[in-house]
Amino acid sequence: MNDNQDTLEDRGASEEGHPSEDVTRHGLSRRSLLVGGAIVAGGVVVANSLSGESYAQDLNPGPATPVPIGPAIPPELTQYADDWPAPMGNLAATRAASKSTITSANVNQLQVAWAWDIKATNPWGGMFATPLIVGDTIYVQDGMNNVFALDRATGAVKWEKDYNVGTAGPNGLAIGYGMIYGTLGYRDDAQAFALDAATGTEVWTTQFTGNPLEGANMAPTVYDNTVYVSSTPAGSEAQQYTGGSRGILFALEAKNGYVFWQFDTATDNLWGMPRINAGAGLWYPPSVDAEGNLYFGTCNPAPYPGVVAFGTPYPNASSRPGDNDYANSMVSLNSQTGAVRWHVNSHPHDIFDHDFMITPVLANVEIGGQPVNVAMGSGKNGEVIAVDSDSGAVMWRTMVGKHQNDLTQAIPDGATLTILPGGFGGVETPMAFADGTLFAAVDNLAFQFTSLNNSGGPISQATGELVALNAGDGTIKWKVDLPQFAVSAATVANDVVFTGTVNGMVYALETSTGRELWTYQTGAGLNAPFAIAGDLLLVPSAGPLIGGPQGVTPKSQLIAFRLPAGGASATPAATPVG
Repeated sequence: MNDNQDTLEDRGASEEGHPSEDVTRHGLSRRSLLVGGAIVAGGVVVANSLSGESYAQDLNPGPATPVPIGPAIPPELTQYADDWPAPMGNLAATRAASKSTITSANVNQLQVAWAWDIKATNPWGGMFATPLIVGDTIYVQDGMNNVFALDRATGAVKWEKDYNVGTAGPNGLAIGYGMIYGTLGYRDDAQAFALDAATGTEVWTTQFTGNPLEGANMAPTVYDNTVYVSSTPAGSEAQQYTGGSRGILFALEAKNGYVFWQFDTATDNLWGMPRINAGAGLWYPPSVDAEGNLYFGTCNPAPYPGVVAFGTPYPNASSRPGDNDYANSMVSLNSQTGAVRWHVNSHPHDIFDHDFMITPVLANVEIGGQPVNVAMGSGKNGEVIAVDSDSGAVMWRTMVGKHQNDLTQAIPDGATLTILPGGFGGVETPMAFADGTLFAAVDNLAFQFTSLNNSGGPISQATGELVALNAGDGTIKWKVDLPQFAVSAATVANDVVFTGTVNGMVYALETSTGRELWTYQTGAGLNAPFAIAGDLLLVPSAGPLIGGPQGVTPKSQLIAFRLPAGGASATPAATPVG
């Protein structure tokens, strides 16, 4: 290779299973890798931004594989399977805590055990991510991408790693092989990082995209000694898609952050007009099946609905004709090679910002009297799709929420259409699955579209729903209307499903009927998913308080609810946490 050969071969680990000091001494803790996609001698050109040197990372012969530092399923996900050790609870993304002691019989006894103040602030709020619960430690990432380890019993800070890089989310963390992984960055600085889970010491960082127009705002997936992260075509806190920016899924070595394959989710060089078009990429982490196959949802193509570029109008996304694969799609890849197994485009040639970005939920369900492995995805188009995860065949499709004009393919010149779901509608946050039922939080907010522009009403005008679907055929079992925007996902504990709204209200509903079991008014808007383990319910309450009670001074906190010790009855407070 060249003079960098020694750093590539330095892959040792300490006897305790934590990254060795040698890794940090050899510069991997601050190494930035720019992957430009150029191919040299069958490899990818990788530049070290610290030294200015570059080398050809040879990918031949055959697919590259990561250096093994542990079993395929990270030990933490096995040891703490009854906690909440992954962003979606587990690799199948079911968001269900079946070993929790919280049930419909005692959920109304939940009381605040502690509340940790979230100091990060930005226009979108102070926290967007699901906390991880791993043994006696809780790991959280705030709205400035800072990372904290908290004591599970008290909420006291064990360690803190500050990055102070703003994000609109949904960011978040993953754990594996003794390390905590995350992403951060907007313009010029889209990175993945690894921290020692015990101390918070930074082990490595990798700048995985060299395009300053691209960012990163997702929680990773960690599986088989690999960290999966994606760029997104939004290189600013305004989340604006700029021509030439795209989403690329990267497979990084968990040990050191080296890129060993990448998958461009925007095909045909941004659908033939890369100076104007942008899109695709991941908001949420992939799910993983028992064979190690990956499943993920992708973001929308852009511009939408159209644009005037270089003096020429391109109405109704005419700059990107065709279906615009793999945007707005549920995609399955072979994790060893990055090859596509199948994909389903939920909204071909989307002109309404209808991302299909929710992490697919993996389950075995009965369809037509036979057990079938399915992947269930959804997104901002307000459609839930179940796919045979082995063949890619669509098993059922169900519309949820309100719909108006959303299947329109072209808006006539001079016309304005009201579109539902709008750009902030449909299924915005992850779904949950338990006992044959899929749960989705849905949002209804109309947008106005012309062939070149769009505008939407304020979030205060939005309403929400929690919908329960039969996972076998997609029929709706029940639906509960919510008075405000519902962007806290769905989370299940036994026969209770939780969600929350931007007015700060936590809802606990009976999974079989949708009957309201318990509510709690927090002191800030809820725009992050919850986590559950044992008798513990974690509620990030750190968003703008929209439509909340009068006279409440918003206060951003991570609130830990617990059942009372010994099962004693208790009445939770009805006032906001302060």
